[in-house]
Amino acid sequence: MEQNRPTYTSPIDNIRNSYPLLSPVQKKIADLILEQAETICFMRLEDISKLVGVTSVTVIRFVKKIGYESFGAFKKDLQNYIQTRVIPMRIIKSKINTMRNAPTDDIIHGVIQNELDLMQATYDAISSETLLETALIIKNARKIFIVGTGLNEPITEILLTRLRFLCLDAQIIHNDNLTLLPYYLVNAGPQDVFIIFSFPNYKDFSINMAKCAQDIGCHTICITDKSTAPIAYYAEKLLLCQTSGLIYYNSMTTPTSLVTILSGILAVQIQKDPETQKRLEHISSFFQ
Repeated sequence: MEQNRPTYTSPIDNIRNSYPLLSPVQKKIADLILEQAETICFMRLEDISKLVGVTSVTVIRFVKKIGYESFGAFKKDLQNYIQTRVIPMRIIKSKINTMRNAPTDDIIHGVIQNELDLMQATYDAISSETLLETALIIKNARKIFIVGTGLNEPITEILLTRLRFLCLDAQIIHNDNLTLLPYYLVNAGPQDVFIIFSFPNYKDFSINMAKCAQDIGCHTICITDKSTAPIAYYAEKLLLCQTSGLIYYNSMTTPTSLVTILSGILAVQIQKDPETQKRLEHISSFFQ
């Protein structure tokens, strides 16, 4: 006789099912999680407590009230739910259904205008000083480590190509062999910089790399979509790109543009360095 398997109940459903039994303070925590689950699932206990305005103990009591043994167990379940069940179904926005009958020209112009608006909003919020300071950190670094997974990988490749063209020592850190990864990073230190891209859905690998880079004293340049994104906490320089596309949840137009702009600033700064130019001319003489 086949045994009945337990039915999976999502953390969101656990909250909703328990909601009538919660205290007013616990409902406040529940409301925040229900509204911002995709961000909350990566936040630390202390940060969630501050955001709600309660103690860490109160948050722990809340997760136990909805059926979890610990905050860590709740956080892990929420992350898994968001990454495996929610975000993968949101690659294309439901709004597309309302656009099917619109004139083709309207759709095209709407998509183009949305991309322009994203870039305008991004660069309105990033000062020239921040861009220059970020570029100089990269220029002066001994070694540049680039991190990005999934949809971010093509951007890391573009950045790597630009940096190598500018004679900078850069490499992409992949997540294909975590056993060897510590050996690649063992000599990283304060003279080095990590450039980390992370957009929804946020991956643990990028978050852990940002945390590691900060802990070992490296410069950290984090490029993401909002100040509450998981990697933002570890950023020395935080560059926010607006990526909410009209059709897709993540538009990569702005991050790609930002890479182009940063590499352009770098090119100008390196051209001003006579030692670099002299060495380039010397090496080039062997291949003429």
